[in-house]
Amino acid sequence: MIDISYMQEQVQMKKREEILKQHPYKIWEDRNGYWNTYLPNGNERKRIKKKNKNDLINIIIKFWKSKQSDSNSFRKRYDIWIDRQRKCGRSDNTIYKYQCDFKRFFEGDKICKEDILQIDDEYICLFIQRLLERKQIPYRALKAMFGYMNGVFEKAIIDKVICNNPCKYVDLPTFKHLCKEEREKSASERTLSVSEKNALLKKLDSDGKPDYIVKYAVELAMYTGMRVGELAALRWEDIDFSQKEITIRHSEKHNRLTNEYTISTTKNSKIRKIPLTNEMKSVLLRVKEAEIKKGFISEWVFSDENGRVHSRVISNCARNRTASKEFTNQKSIHAIRRTVNSDMRCNGVSPVVAASLLGHTVKVNNENYTYDVSDMDYKKSIIAEVNRNTKCI
Repeated sequence: MIDISYMQEQVQMKKREEILKQHPYKIWEDRNGYWNTYLPNGNERKRIKKKNKNDLINIIIKFWKSKQSDSNSFRKRYDIWIDRQRKCGRSDNTIYKYQCDFKRFFEGDKICKEDILQIDDEYICLFIQRLLERKQIPYRALKAMFGYMNGVFEKAIIDKVICNNPCKYVDLPTFKHLCKEEREKSASERTLSVSEKNALLKKLDSDGKPDYIVKYAVELAMYTGMRVGELAALRWEDIDFSQKEITIRHSEKHNRLTNEYTISTTKNSKIRKIPLTNEMKSVLLRVKEAEIKKGFISEWVFSDENGRVHSRVISNCARNRTASKEFTNQKSIHAIRRTVNSDMRCNGVSPVVAASLLGHTVKVNNENYTYDVSDMDYKKSIIAEVNRNTKCI
């Protein structure tokens, strides 16, 4: 008969021998009968001594086992996976998102320190249960988290750390009922109504701060539907008052990893033109007047005492100005952008023209930026006309 306990003991002894072979420092007995060695301590080394040799060896093995465990911990393997994403060309903002999502999903849980070799499908299921008990997470976010885990294990397979991906045996949809229910936002939450547009324009006009340059960027967004990065990157040379055109050719990019701002092409790398209306001209002339008065004038349309106004400042201004009872909820520059498009579409502008002015494809514009923003009086007139036609028939 095979003695299982004996076999396990032999395996453990062999592992101990392998660890001792990798120990880079000698083990010696000093003249006082103590057994000595060194262990790494940062960039230096620390001397360890014990009266009993086995006690010293146990310390050595425990130290190197912890090091091996750290190198294969889920936390470490996640960092290795992120490094691979960086080498594969992922942007700094995407890398920043991966890092933030680690804090969101994994940080504070014991899985961080767990040796990846010890993580199986059952362990992952228990982790997901703990996560959903700890936080309210929509299923869409849970799938994103699971995608990260899958990537970590696939990278570990490539590195020959593990042979099998435990994520393959996890039935993720069975956790859907534990997730936070996602509610689709209504048109009133994603756009501005007529009363909200009027309220915002009034706030921007009557705040008693004519030298506050940022507010003019929000007002221009209401007339043009420009992206916030395009507003921040707009130059005076892009404004043609004689031809009555605004040329959109640049956009500001914010690197959240380094917190640096750069000027690049537009989101789709295409240049587009917007007709310069009287309302837009009025905003731009007021901007120039304020900047000349305060000495802020530069090549950039929106500049203040700190230099070029960044997109984040413009976004914050829009949200702050709509954080009151006149508004259904706080509105972003993106909500303003959706409103401009929806207003055009509800007034009969073709999908091709509307998409062109916003800098979208028709498909994206229709699916993500078009909402019914018509008021009830308009709907009543439409229904009344239909009813009249029905009676005639």
